[in-house]
Amino acid sequence: MRLGFVHACEQNHLRLSTVGGGSVEQLRSGKVVTNPLDPVFIYNFVFGVRTGLDLEPAEAAFRGAGLVFAHVQVSPSSRQGLPEELAPIGFHHAETQAYHRASGTGEGAPGLLELGPGRHEEFLEVFRSGWGVEGPSPRDEAVRRRLEDPRARAYRSAAGDGVFLLFSDGPTTQLVHLAVAAGAQGQGTGRRMLELAPGLVPPRRPLWLFTERGGGGDAIASAAAGWEPSHTAENWIRDLAD
Repeated sequence: MRLGFVHACEQNHLRLSTVGGGSVEQLRSGKVVTNPLDPVFIYNFVFGVRTGLDLEPAEAAFRGAGLVFAHVQVSPSSRQGLPEELAPIGFHHAETQAYHRASGTGEGAPGLLELGPGRHEEFLEVFRSGWGVEGPSPRDEAVRRRLEDPRARAYRSAAGDGVFLLFSDGPTTQLVHLAVAAGAQGQGTGRRMLELAPGLVPPRRPLWLFTERGGGGDAIASAAAGWEPSHTAENWIRDLAD
């Protein structure tokens, strides 16, 4: 694992997270990223903390975005010992994200179809099915704006039962919003899509994704040819509801 790659991933994800109305605030150490359109914690986070956590302005940013939690990401770019500082002030370890990477080949991806602007609702239909969401979701607008961003390209499987988004910013491309329709899960669709994805990226350009360590996405990425584990990042959450 190279720290430069970790930094590149964090900057790419910062820019993805702010698509459609998110904001970034500089802290004394690190940054806080929030997006009221998408309340999922992985798109609202503090990262890059190298000294002490600047708690009050960080919490103010989360509250200002209408969020009921504060989230600190602890990655290889963070100060060693940061979790020991977070636990006594009310943060708990919620998840650990596993990062996987591949290298672009530029060889194309027969079996994957790009979904242009007129087919974003098709993407959303599969995305909702894959995550067990029935009907329109409050998150739809956030995903829709990411689909519309000029740095993004959306794809589906040949059978139309799987989708993902490629987001290229800086020196890397992130694969995000991977989903397989409920009726097609467990048949290897996600793994096959990941194996084809490097063909959509220029030769040697880093392609990466992250997913909950030990979850289904982690198992799929671990099994996909051409992908390898890179690093992990912990998610520490503090409840602001009170």
